[in-house]
Amino acid sequence: ISVMTSATDTAAKGPWAPRPSERPRNKLPTISVIGGTGRMGVHLCAAWANAGYTVTMCSRSKDKAQDIVNELLSGKGYQKKVEGANAVQGDYCVPPCDAKDWKLKAGDNGSAADADLIVLGTTYETAWPVLESIAPHIRGKGKNILDMTNPFMARPDGFGAGLPKDGPQAGILIHKSKLDDPTVKWAGAYKHILWTLILPTGPKNPSRPDIEVFGDTEAVDDVVELIYRHGWRPIIRGGLEVAPKYEGGKVSFSKIFGNMKREFKKGEKLSVGW
Repeated sequence: ISVMTSATDTAAKGPWAPRPSERPRNKLPTISVIGGTGRMGVHLCAAWANAGYTVTMCSRSKDKAQDIVNELLSGKGYQKKVEGANAVQGDYCVPPCDAKDWKLKAGDNGSAADADLIVLGTTYETAWPVLESIAPHIRGKGKNILDMTNPFMARPDGFGAGLPKDGPQAGILIHKSKLDDPTVKWAGAYKHILWTLILPTGPKNPSRPDIEVFGDTEAVDDVVELIYRHGWRPIIRGGLEVAPKYEGGKVSFSKIFGNMKREFKKGEKLSVGW
């Protein structure tokens, strides 16, 4: 679904993508989140449902997703202590929120194929096996895919170990190549956002609301609208060719200096962990 004029064509007018006209909820794309029961997945499912989207929280176990959905729909939010190696990274911490108008449901990974916008919210290493399993049900259907995976974002449990040096240096490019479907349009975003900063009503730190987006025009347009609707601001960095520059976990002096320069000169306020 293209929003107004192409967002990628007009991004040069300023650091932020043009805000599309408000659409009624029944005209918004449906969303499925693979990895929806993970910390990032739960926080974003709540935020997107609160923004008016119909969202399916997907998991290997629908029952696991249903328990979380029930808690969110009760208005209690969702809080859970994380145990094991990843405990140091933080807990689930969705605050209580009025959810009476939310269209949030649970599903298994297979049900992800039914949505207009499919979100890859797992670790990089586990994303392709799930996408491969639903590939026969999405090929040729013009889906949009939002790839949030981070192959370079090292985790205590061993995931995020990087990519082979002799191949593409971006997970989204590898996923696109493996799926091999020209009707699918791809976008990358939320690569540097901590789930603890994502509240149902907007960013926990309103002074740093900016999210980098890149990819195919059709998918980027939907993601730009999505980001605005849940209270953040999108900055478009380019097409899929820029993907290696915006993978999370790849820290360099030039990247840090570039972010500081754009913040000083253009007013960008990237959410980068605080």
